[in-house]
Amino acid sequence: MSTLQVGISGCDAATQRTLAAVAAHADCAIAALHDDDAAALANAQAIARAGVATTDFQKFLQSGVDFVVLGGPLNQRAERLHAANEQAVPCLLRAPMANDLAAARALAADSEAHGQRLAVAVPGHDDPLFDQIRRMVAEDWLGGLVAVQAIAGDDALLRPPHRPRLHPAYERLAPLLHQLTWLCGRELVAVTAQGVATYGADVDHVAATAQLRGGALLTLHGSHTTRAQAIAIHGTDGGVRIAGDRIWLCGKRPFRGRVFAYEQAGDELVLARTELQPAVDAAAARLEPLGRFARWLDDRDDFPCPAEQALADLQAIDAIVRALHSGGCERV
Repeated sequence: MSTLQVGISGCDAATQRTLAAVAAHADCAIAALHDDDAAALANAQAIARAGVATTDFQKFLQSGVDFVVLGGPLNQRAERLHAANEQAVPCLLRAPMANDLAAARALAADSEAHGQRLAVAVPGHDDPLFDQIRRMVAEDWLGGLVAVQAIAGDDALLRPPHRPRLHPAYERLAPLLHQLTWLCGRELVAVTAQGVATYGADVDHVAATAQLRGGALLTLHGSHTTRAQAIAIHGTDGGVRIAGDRIWLCGKRPFRGRVFAYEQAGDELVLARTELQPAVDAAAARLEPLGRFARWLDDRDDFPCPAEQALADLQAIDAIVRALHSGGCERV
């Protein structure tokens, strides 16, 4: 089977990391690069040496690529997705999918109308450590889910240049929720929320509580004013917490996975990601999002966040925003 050719629009720091990851497998190859910023484009091209590197989006689309990765400004996403769909080129969107639920639905409808597949690349879905935790949850190592807690934050709002930010529910909570529903296999059914405007008139920190299908409770924080990334999942038989470089586990039975082993039931185990790095690196290629999307297009694999799942998650984010205004409990 031939290697699919991919074009990447939006050459930021995440794209530069992607270029190295794609080189580790043969499921797709970087054939074209696009960015409105010539300097960012040049930096990426110095790494990728793609056949086409251009600031002209139409020239980029006409380069013969089999699918494209759309990053870049959200206010240009609908126009560029439509242009790709018109040329029968499937799109993989970088999270967040859109700046609100209505815009996300419009993107999905455009791709569906053209018969093109659409999905969202979410940070964490490509991490073998999180993939093992997902498998542990699916195999009931934690027992019945009881409580899930997570925070995603960045303090860019506090550092110059002080640019306006997307609502933290969409910029911070949406990618986090994509990851949590994938990890836990549960969707949200009802939410409450609070928000504060710490620096200026716009909300910059959101906290939400939610009931998951099956009865577990979830608490979420999304912030533009603090650097934080942590997830904890607790069940009737054990728990796991990940924050920074540290992973904590405690359960009632052993579990052996691709990345680490939990050997002694009842013991608290603390691991450093650095000591797991060789195992993480060995398992990383099969989870790399562009390669996985290529296999999904060829019906040789699934994809963790297709448009349908992304919309289901964004319905929950929309309910969180509604709860901010109503002050009550909102159904998803």
